[in-house]
Amino acid sequence: MLPFEAIRLAIVEGLQQETGRLVIQMNGGGPVPEGDFYTYHFPGGFRGSGGQPILLQQQAKLHRLEAVTFTFSFNSYADDTDVALIHAMQARDWFHTTGAERLKWALDVVVVDVGDIQNRDVNLGEEWERRQGFDVEFRATDVVITDLSGWIETAPIQRSE
Repeated sequence: MLPFEAIRLAIVEGLQQETGRLVIQMNGGGPVPEGDFYTYHFPGGFRGSGGQPILLQQQAKLHRLEAVTFTFSFNSYADDTDVALIHAMQARDWFHTTGAERLKWALDVVVVDVGDIQNRDVNLGEEWERRQGFDVEFRATDVVITDLSGWIETAPIQRSE
């Protein structure tokens, strides 16, 4: 199984540590934070690489390994468009450098693509919510382990006459 929670925490905590800004889940409920912040969204789904999985048997366990990709979407919120853009650039840079290395070595997750920053401003009545965002595509190895103990290893053979 993919360690999704560990991956999500590494991204959120690493980005918060690097930028000093709060990183929250989009549409996660609760009040909107004061000041500048980031949101992340996992649109859902893990996509297989299209190849065949690797099957390895070790002792009484069958290991099925498959490369999967998944995407996170990030938005930078600020009162000013330029500030939101600068913060989005800082977050994007983190995925190109420190974040990519941290995810690779700690969790075996590779940053495949860091998308372009896009204006994602939203008009809420008479107010504008200023935000700049980008998507990041990741690749990881999904490991499924099946216990083979208890399977028939020998069977008595009887000859019929």
